[in-house]
Amino acid sequence: MHRLKHVVLLLAGLALLAGAADLTAASPAKGPWKLLLTSDRQGDSECYSMNADGTGVRRLTRTPRFDGCGIFSPDGRKILYYRNQGGVWVMNANGTGKRNLTPSQAFNAPGSWSPDGRRIVFTSNRDGNNEIYVMNADGSGQRILSPSPSSQEFAGSWSPDGRTILFTSDRDGNEEIYAMNADGSNPENLTRHPLRDGREGGFVWSPDGRRIAFGTNRDRNGEIYVMNADGSGLRRLTRTPQAEFVFGWSPDGRKLAFGRFPVKPRWAFFVMNADGTGVRKIDWALPTRR
Repeated sequence: MHRLKHVVLLLAGLALLAGAADLTAASPAKGPWKLLLTSDRQGDSECYSMNADGTGVRRLTRTPRFDGCGIFSPDGRKILYYRNQGGVWVMNANGTGKRNLTPSQAFNAPGSWSPDGRRIVFTSNRDGNNEIYVMNADGSGQRILSPSPSSQEFAGSWSPDGRTILFTSDRDGNEEIYAMNADGSNPENLTRHPLRDGREGGFVWSPDGRRIAFGTNRDRNGEIYVMNADGSGLRRLTRTPQAEFVFGWSPDGRKLAFGRFPVKPRWAFFVMNADGTGVRKIDWALPTRR
């Protein structure tokens, strides 16, 4: 994918900004299915929110630097997002109240909120390599969660019950999806495959915490798989010549939103049933500037 411009951390891990691809993240499980996406269709990459059918689009950021949308807080009132050269930011769901939670020169990128909304897991290279950190929702109390100085690790998401955190790591020689206790203990490799899992294609818990959808290049192009929370029951969901990236589950766990690259028009994304059937493209129109 020679057109790759940026790599940013989203909802349940890393997803790609390839060209003008849109990145989506699901709304809280108890609310309607709303999506967050990143698009450069208006010149540079900005954050947008919308309904899952492509209606109700709202632009949330307007800066000359790269902004990449992440994830809603559990109550739906705030949004984590990434700002190039600025790290982990938070804003209100309507785009107001933007604040930098990691004002440092290091690379910092958001993972997700804890289910109670009180903490945020994120990635930082402040100690020399990318590792998993946690902080309070206001940015205080930042501390490393899983010291691993010889590997590259990227934060994913908290399980719905708050006990487990997903992340990717190359500690076994290639990029795999791991789960660890929320205190950083007992890391376990869930995917165990010689090719790359999760880092480029995203990885995200189902709302009930029983399944994990993830992207992988184990079929030589990006495809989406689903597995049980312990890594068993692996099932392939997509089979296309394009690269595909998972972004989020619907609140009821019956559908998945995902991106596909390349695709025409470039600002489309897709929704499918959780078993891989019923794929449909979702187009969206630019909001009227106010």
